Amino acid sequence: KKEKKARTPRPSGLPAGFEICNKLDRTMSWFVNFAWNFGVLLAAIFMMAGDTSVITTILLIVSFVMIVLNVVVLPFKTGRNLGQFVARIKYVNSSGEKSSPFQGMLSNSVGILALFGLLFVTVSTSKFGDKDAGAGPIIWTTIGAIFLILYIVNWQFAKASQYNQGLYDVMFGAYLVKHVPEKGEKASGFWAKFESMGDYGDKFAAKREARRVAKEQQAEEAANEPETETSDEEKDKPKEKAKPKAKAKAKAKKK
Repeated sequence: KKEKKARTPRPSGLPAGFEICNKLDRTMSWFVNFAWNFGVLLAAIFMMAGDTSVITTILLIVSFVMIVLNVVVLPFKTGRNLGQFVARIKYVNSSGEKSSPFQGMLSNSVGILALFGLLFVTVSTSKFGDKDAGAGPIIWTTIGAIFLILYIVNWQFAKASQYNQGLYDVMFGAYLVKHVPEKGEKASGFWAKFESMGDYGDKFAAKREARRVAKEQQAEEAANEPETETSDEEKDKPKEKAKPKAKAKAKAKKK
């Protein structure tokens, strides 16, 4: 019988040489992605109340294309979305390589699906009891509830994880780390523009760090200023009683 080859153990944990991204990087990435994914969509929703059906339809199509580009195309092509380019962060696995594109797509779509899930639940529950609607409201409410539950579960995983890993991060063994370009790694053409967006994120982070340092220096200077109040010893001393006014001079001696 042929001897079975010993399997090399798969690496686990945070790979060496990588640093988990901080809260500022995550916040910056979230704001950029939110503005890109929902900016045009929210404008189209607000315009639905007016007589702009053609413009609204065009905006809805544009917003759908923007979401697909950021959630599907970019993660499959580069492993990062627009917000991660600006914040200079990326997903890697335990081997230090680019994580699965499916993991990036699922992790990046949790918030979007939760928003659509809330919309499905809000709209569908209002149609309960409508005989003409049939089983549609129940189906869409169930789908929306699943999206919301996935968002809550993902948030609980990230809250309990040492490395802030969500549900899909744990399933695929992925870590959101700071992106450090390797030697000879250069983007060209259209993708180089996305890579250059990290300069804006670096400038924003540098300004915020400078403000934080300035505030700390001001607080230290305020604490080191000499106190004008009386010292503790002077406070503890009993106050001297006010001297009584000098009595009026004795009357002139009797003659």
